[in-house]
Amino acid sequence: MRLCIDIDGTICRFRENGESYADVTPLPGAVEKLKSLKAAGHYLILLTARHMGTTGANTGLAVARQGKTLFDWLAKHDVPYDELWFGKPHADVYIDDNGYRFTSWSEIAPDGSNLPVSREKAKAAKG
Repeated sequence: MRLCIDIDGTICRFRENGESYADVTPLPGAVEKLKSLKAAGHYLILLTARHMGTTGANTGLAVARQGKTLFDWLAKHDVPYDELWFGKPHADVYIDDNGYRFTSWSEIAPDGSNLPVSREKAKAAKG
């Protein structure tokens, strides 16, 4: 499965006022679960909206401001991924038919078998 995973509030805790993004810490179980999902053969796409609100949704400027910091943070914490996407639109609410409401990494099976799949994938699997 191709899994698209938000970074802030999902893989790491939110940054506090006056704190650098380099100083945030992974959420409990996040790195371990991502490693088990990767080992189970899943394709991991990480997605971030960092600085999208403060740059007027200018993805290039957001990457310029946060790219190196995020790449370094992912390496420092040994976070596995196949793709990293900058430019998640800054919004108050995300409405998506393929969304999964994240609450805790402990709720996700090590192989991801309890994750919902898109309607298209489920339909294709039925034949």
